[in-house]
Amino acid sequence: MRRGAGAFAVLATVCLLGAPLTSCSPGPEVSDPPAHLVVAAGESSGVYYRYGRGLAESLGAELPGTEVTATVTSGSVDNIQRLADGRAQVAFALADTAAEAVDGTGPFEEPVPIRAIARLYTNAVHVVVPADSPVQRVDDLAGLRVSVGAPGSGTELTASRMLAVAGVTGERAALTQRLGVGRSADALAGGQLDAFFWSGGLPTEGIQELVDTVPVRLLPTDDLLAGMRADHAEYVVEQTIRASVYGLPADVSGIGVPNLLLVRADMPDDLVEAVTSTLFAHQTDLLAAHPEARHLDERSAITTTPVPLHPGAADYYRAAKPGVGGG
Repeated sequence: MRRGAGAFAVLATVCLLGAPLTSCSPGPEVSDPPAHLVVAAGESSGVYYRYGRGLAESLGAELPGTEVTATVTSGSVDNIQRLADGRAQVAFALADTAAEAVDGTGPFEEPVPIRAIARLYTNAVHVVVPADSPVQRVDDLAGLRVSVGAPGSGTELTASRMLAVAGVTGERAALTQRLGVGRSADALAGGQLDAFFWSGGLPTEGIQELVDTVPVRLLPTDDLLAGMRADHAEYVVEQTIRASVYGLPADVSGIGVPNLLLVRADMPDDLVEAVTSTLFAHQTDLLAAHPEARHLDERSAITTTPVPLHPGAADYYRAAKPGVGGG
């Protein structure tokens, strides 16, 4: 990765101050940097977009001559479709959505040639209801007005699976709508929805704004964990939303799905290695973009099931910590 003389001067100063070795080593040289690089992020009030903007700014600083932008999208499905047709080169996506892309199932008509750079953090599935709602569990949503997420989002995929595991199908089906987190929050506050799903990092801006506006609570979904794991593999995990995250009365136990940073399989190895290097070298900047960046760690980042690591990312991990990053 090419850096200017000023960047090297700053780097040398930081190294003298005793920064970790990974942030004091110049990144890999990119032989043919692209003119443009698009990061497919997510909804403007979600974590993907804030994280993605931070990543885009960091990549722009590390790739002279490359214009890097983060774009607003509907979420995981949309992001992977943008990778597939070339509208994006880097994308955030949920692991369960990525599994469908790898297999060419669900919303993907054929396998999508994607590779992973890193496992980033775990999304918490929020199921939001008015504070005075009689609903206690997802099973109680039968016949109610429920938003399952924006079209093309990972939330929609996860929510649909959770409703199925809870038995909210057929004659017991909910009256579903497909709204993003912002529109869902507005509809719930205005009495047009009884509940909505959102799969996102903690905290999600759109959820916090709703909590600060009207009395709401989150449904526990831990009763669906075993069923989700049985039907949709090991990357569905237990995730607790602490009361302190949104200032709610109590912790809520539920379901989480890991997030992956993906690239096109045909992205050059040296460019992928540079993107991976930037991700870790600029972790402080990413933390300023969103606190979920605190979970970025080289040891867990290589666990990108169900998507194999890109060879360029594996090169980075091997150099950073010999013996890891084999795919």
